[in-house]
Amino acid sequence: MYYETLILGLVMGCIYTATALGVNIIYGIMKIVNWASGSLLMISMFIVYGSTVLLHMNPYLTLLIAIPVMFTFGYFFQHIVIRPLYLRERADSNPVGLLLVTAGLGIALENIMLMIFQSTPRSISMSISLTYVNIGFGRKLSLVKIIGAGIALVTVILLWFYMNRTYSGKALRATSQDREAAQLMGINVLKSYNMAFGLGCALCAVAGVIFATFYTITPSVGTTIGSKAFIILVLGGKGSIGGCLLAGLIIGLVEAFGGLFFDSYMSQIFCFAIFVLVLYFKPSGLFGKSKV
Repeated sequence: MYYETLILGLVMGCIYTATALGVNIIYGIMKIVNWASGSLLMISMFIVYGSTVLLHMNPYLTLLIAIPVMFTFGYFFQHIVIRPLYLRERADSNPVGLLLVTAGLGIALENIMLMIFQSTPRSISMSISLTYVNIGFGRKLSLVKIIGAGIALVTVILLWFYMNRTYSGKALRATSQDREAAQLMGINVLKSYNMAFGLGCALCAVAGVIFATFYTITPSVGTTIGSKAFIILVLGGKGSIGGCLLAGLIIGLVEAFGGLFFDSYMSQIFCFAIFVLVLYFKPSGLFGKSKV
């Protein structure tokens, strides 16, 4: 029983990591909390649903649609909406608009989808939806969740490689460390912000595809799943990819064992308790750098 719970916690931890990567990247580079991440994830899940129903695509192949669509949306939303606010508020040092604009986006997207699709739950059925894999000791785990965890881990590796081994990724890292110095070195900071927000939305698309394969799709699903992203963001350290993965695994294990020993409600309380304790004792997170 404990072995199965351990493996399930690790698998779900990897999946939760995918939900937090987009928030982590945007905050790490732009210093903006993307409160709309849950709603963007929800939109991605509906893209998967629409592609499978209308185009009869394999849900995993919808990554080829969801990622470009969400990246393009994020890139131009940052360029058209957030960029003017950033330029205006940088002059008067008043970041209130930037704090509220993504929250407004999330509320708008959720209500638009609720108006179009109502609150009727939807789900995706695949030939492997009821397939379980033997993980040893007579225990089995859903193949769909294992594949989701694998996609999440591959995403973490590709993101790390992009941020550390490509010029564009290094430009984003330089912008996150010191935007003025990066600008003096010839980096277009505003374009980097467009890339960062687009990349964050694309990562939300990856998480959306993963969850759409085994989770009920509703306009409010982003609120349920998206809350984990902010807990992982604080726990792992803002801007740290490795910290994001470790924090996701911790939250997955806490949720799994909390549900085993108590119930699902208590497991959520434990997750938020960790969130509060980390904020109190180590606000920079496990891998975040404290400000001197």
